[in-house]
Amino acid sequence: MPRDSATDPNAMCPEDSCQQPVFVLTASRSGSTLLRFILDSHPDFACPPETSIAVAAASLVRAWDFLERVGSDTTSVAAPAVPPDHVLAGVRATIDRMYGQYLRRRGKRRWCDKSLDTHGYAELIAALYPQARFICLYRHCMDVIASGVEVCAWGLHRYGFDPFVAQNPGNSVAAIGTYWLETVQAIMRFEDSHPRLCCRVRYEDLVAAPEETATQVFAFLGAAPVPGIARAAFGVPHEQNGPGDEKIWFTSGVTAASVGRGFRVPAAALAPPVREGINAVLDKLGYRPVDDQWDKQSGPRDPRARMDHALPPVNGRRPQAQGEVDGLADTIAERITSRLENQRHEVIERWPALSGGTVAVVIQAGGGVERELRWKFASASAGDADGAEDEPVASIIADPATWHALLSRQTNMITEITAGRVRCVNKRDTHRMRSDELHAVAWLLDLTQIPFARAQASLAGNGTAPLAPSA
Repeated sequence: MPRDSATDPNAMCPEDSCQQPVFVLTASRSGSTLLRFILDSHPDFACPPETSIAVAAASLVRAWDFLERVGSDTTSVAAPAVPPDHVLAGVRATIDRMYGQYLRRRGKRRWCDKSLDTHGYAELIAALYPQARFICLYRHCMDVIASGVEVCAWGLHRYGFDPFVAQNPGNSVAAIGTYWLETVQAIMRFEDSHPRLCCRVRYEDLVAAPEETATQVFAFLGAAPVPGIARAAFGVPHEQNGPGDEKIWFTSGVTAASVGRGFRVPAAALAPPVREGINAVLDKLGYRPVDDQWDKQSGPRDPRARMDHALPPVNGRRPQAQGEVDGLADTIAERITSRLENQRHEVIERWPALSGGTVAVVIQAGGGVERELRWKFASASAGDADGAEDEPVASIIADPATWHALLSRQTNMITEITAGRVRCVNKRDTHRMRSDELHAVAWLLDLTQIPFARAQASLAGNGTAPLAPSA
């Protein structure tokens, strides 16, 4: 007996009708392409790249309304908040015809949309498709900021950021943070108004437990579970022409490697009213708030305040053995200590601000394996390092592979900081990429560094003179 598509959401959609399409409501850089791959791998669902179908629907509604009223005495009257039934039916028929053909080509029953602009038209979509289902996908604001800055290396653009860049010139953190706040607030308002139509998913939960999360999503959608679908999603063909996260095409499986990268984002770059608004939303979503110590702590952290699943090791790799970390720590300690013994006073002459201060080098391997080394620099007045070590003024943090690459001069300290593989948590100078503490540690580790030019008297006192032009 053929299935009735009006009562069975899993029945094959006729050419012009699919009663329960699926829409992903999310901010950019929140994992929607990963979710799209998982949805698209299910035998019932076809999820193409971003089509902006909701924007197109809104444009059709406006055009229809204009054409109905053009030349009449009511052209100055505002269009109704909810379009009339005959307008909704006409727009729906157009969309159904397009997606009906697409579903037939794909051999699927239901279509999905993951366009980043859908959240602005969610109420219209709910009116067009009263039986539609919405997956509300969230990610911690600071991780979204870190991802946005990384993907827009030559200046923020696309991804919905542009209007917010104009509002926050010169401040990428504030621009993306404001974008995230407005977008997520809109999604949560819709979720609150239509709780039965919405399923909440956090990106961090998706990558921590992809199979369990996928099963919950498909149960909400009324679809059968598919064991192993999160793994299979990377072996199933997907349409590639269209907007989406380009990195996924060079990925072989679900990874939690990008979770927590937002801890390097400076909290001070968010204006207090924006940060308050962000924290209010983060609290409702079960995330850690952004406090004054956000980017000033070392150690692996999860941005979730409430966790159902623990994050797996990065890329499934075994955490670095403590013995390997200790061996690297010994190498770093030997290099710095030997240079301090011979040139202890030169450090303070080069960087007077370090006088009496403590600096930490942290080797952070993940999985709870890490090692911290501390050095207290000589006081300019005492002439030697004295007293017990204090809390570090600055901590320079990297994983073992990055420290090895730095020590062997295969990479540059600033390159690694820019890429986020080195963090310099500086309590005294929170805004500059370079600081006296960073320069001093790099110099002590014998990482090539050009001396600072100082006043002529100081150069003469150091026995250093400016270079003269060659004959």
